[in-house]
Amino acid sequence: MATSLVGLEERANASVKVEMVRVIRASRQRVFDAWTRPEMIRQWFTPGTMTVADAAMDARESGEWRLLMNGGCVEDEQTDAARRTLVSGRYTRVDPYDVLAFTWRNPRDEDEESLVTIELRDVSGGTELKLTHERFLTEASRDQHAAGWESVLGKLQEFFAAA
Repeated sequence: MATSLVGLEERANASVKVEMVRVIRASRQRVFDAWTRPEMIRQWFTPGTMTVADAAMDARESGEWRLLMNGGCVEDEQTDAARRTLVSGRYTRVDPYDVLAFTWRNPRDEDEESLVTIELRDVSGGTELKLTHERFLTEASRDQHAAGWESVLGKLQEFFAAA
């Protein structure tokens, strides 16, 4: 039997969340596009040594997204290129160049549907990106995702630094 989102929200601990802020050397439009365009996200969105095998994004409210990644995750320290991980969700808020929010489903915990919010604002030298990932069921899940986000956001910064 499937667990409803309402049930998950009740079980999720509101204080168990990840918050990170980075300055990206690019315009808000380019940063937003990097999160919503499959041809761009394939180039940077993976933790550790993983690669994106497939990406689909329907960046509108209630639109779905998915990423199929190959290789091991940061916290696993595995480099098995044959390992495949599918993460997916749906967009809950799409304010172009300002806010992007989406649910996050990880196959490691089928009962957990968390929420990622990306907020963008102009700052000297580029765009400030604030990532909030919340509604984790456990601190262990939060910690695993925090390690992944550290790597992913670093790759986003490198992606634009190389452009």
